[in-house]
Formats: sequence, structure tokens, C-alpha cells
Amino acid sequence: MDKTLQGFRSHIIELGYSYFFAKSLLTAVKLDLFNRLGESALTAREMARKTSCNPRAMELLLNTLVGMKILGKRGIWYNNTPLTREILLRGKGGCKTRPYYVGDALNFLNNLWEDWGQLEESLRKGRPIKQHEMYLEDRAVTRSFIHAMHNTAMGHAELLARVVPLKGVKTLLDIGAGSGAFSIHFCKANPGLRATLLDLPKTLEVTREFVANYGVEKRITLLPGDYNKSLPKGFDAIFLSHIIHSEGERENLELMKRVYKCLNPGGRVMVQDFILKEDKANPPFASAFALNMLLYTEKGRSYSFKEIKGWLEEAGFKSISWPRLPLPRDISIVMAWKPTSDRVSLRGAKRRSNPLKRLLRSARNDSQDASRRGIA
Repeated sequence: MDKTLQGFRSHIIELGYSYFFAKSLLTAVKLDLFNRLGESALTAREMARKTSCNPRAMELLLNTLVGMKILGKRGIWYNNTPLTREILLRGKGGCKTRPYYVGDALNFLNNLWEDWGQLEESLRKGRPIKQHEMYLEDRAVTRSFIHAMHNTAMGHAELLARVVPLKGVKTLLDIGAGSGAFSIHFCKANPGLRATLLDLPKTLEVTREFVANYGVEKRITLLPGDYNKSLPKGFDAIFLSHIIHSEGERENLELMKRVYKCLNPGGRVMVQDFILKEDKANPPFASAFALNMLLYTEKGRSYSFKEIKGWLEEAGFKSISWPRLPLPRDISIVMAWKPTSDRVSLRGAKRRSNPLKRLLRSARNDSQDASRRGIA
């Protein structure tokens, strides 16, 4: 066997085994193991007592987490590492968790585990095994879902707020705002900005708590509504984060048309999602996420820049760009402008492209700094 084949063979086998590590981490989070450890050091027997687990079995899990560089170990004592404390200790809890906490997101992923076990059934039938709306029907489920999405957003919300071009923008509409993480940071980075967060009523109950926790409630308006039905008008900018992957092509085209109508002349739209290249296979997380949406939606998936650009052009947008910001999990953003009049000059488009180049340089520097601190 040559080295290339041997390497690929080993990679495939390791990929098959990789769920060992994922499920070990997700189970530890479900047991609240990291918060039980806190700032202290405990033995396997002590942790077993705290989690109502078997001592021998708990020792096996703890050693696995040490091998994964998530826990530290000295003798028979286990402890959270400094980086683990930053992202897996919740702090005060609720909407006052530590800024880079990811426990809610990991608990949410653990809930998806059984659903992914039904992937074969979904592939054969071509239908979801659950509807995405299930996260919005029960208040407790909605709360856990929004907290999970807040965890993932906080990985780059502060970075995005520093690099997206919002200078001179006075009004922003955040469609399907969730926890409001992005608009919160947009407002903090742009003192003259006021944001309207549109989402379903049950979601906004949770959003209100996050907005109050960050002290920007005087500059943020919460607006109950359904973006598939109607949108308010009169905004300088519109932000859509992880909305289009839940909808079909026709629904997204109609959404972009509604977005166009509610923007002021010269306004811009920012579409953030897992955006694919033209082959629809890369980047890899984006294509895998498309498969994830098969499990929960009738028509949703990840879309390519070409597809998104087509919807925006048909809606009337100009100067459409795909700046490759260094965001986590293959997330990227498409930007487009509504003309100030029916005629848009190439000179105006070029003026917009230069700031984007500066944004890219700034974003890469910020991303490298975040990676060094282990918080991206």
C-alpha cells in the first residue's frame, strides 16, 4: 500500500471513530461536569458522586477529556484548564453567562444526536424527520434554542461589528434576530445606530433579556413579526443572519424583494450564512450543514454565492460582493446595495469595494488574535 492510499485509509477510519470524542464532550456537558468542577480539582470518585455516575465509568470519561486537552490532571485530581473555564463555565447563567460560553450550543448539538441517527430514513424519503418550527412552539424549547444560537453568534459578533461598513447608518433592521447578539454589538460599535429586531413573539421574550443584559435597550426596538409575511420600511441597512438556509429558493427570492422595498435608497443588505462555492460541495461545513437542514426543513439548505447573487439581482440590488471574512465554521457574508436612483455608476461600486478590502485586512488581523486566545 503506497503512502497516499495508507494516509487516506487512516483518515477515513479516524473519521468513522470521531464520534467517540464528540459524544464524550457532549455527555460531559449534559452532566454539567465542567461547572461541577468549577475552579476546584476533584477525583473521579468525587465527580461520580456529584453526577450520580459509576466511579469507574466516570474515571474513563475524565481520562478521555484529559486526552482531548479539555481537562487537566495531576495525580488522581482533575481540573478545568484556563481555556475550558472561559468557554465551558457558564458564570451567572441565563442571559448573564460568560461572553464566550458554548455550553448551551453543545447541549443543543447533543439534542440533535438522535435526529442524525435517522439520516438514512430522511435520505430515502427526501423529507425532514422533524420540523424546524418545533424550536418555536414550546417556550422552554425556544429559550434553550435561542441561548444555543447566542453561544455560536458570540464567537464572532464582536469581530463582525468592527469590520462591517455601518459608518453613517442610522437605522438597522435585524430580520430573524434571535438573541440579538449581532445587533447588540453593531450598536456598541456604532454609537449613532438604532436597531429594530424582528422575530416571533416567543423568541423576543428571550431577546429582551439579552438586550437588557448588554445595556443597549434604549437603542434597540423589539418588533414581533414574521419575515415571510411582511417587513417594516425605512431602514438604512438590513441584516439577515442564518435565515436563508431554512427556506427554499422561491421563498428566499421573495424575501429579498421584500427586503429591497423596505430599504431606504442607498441602503445596504448583509446576508450572513454558510455560503457555498459554485460546486455546492465546499467549504465542507457549509455542505454538511445543508445535509443537516434536510433533517429539519422541507426546502432548506445551504446556498451558493451565485444563487444568492441571483436573488439579489432580481430584487434590484447592485454592487453585490462576497468579502471572504475569516469567520468560524465557514460562515461568510454577502453584501449588496440598493441604488440611490435608477442609474448606478461603476464609480460608485468601486468606491464601495475599497473599504471592503480594508475590512478584510482588519478582519484577518482580528481573527488571528482571536484564534490565539482560543475564542473564535
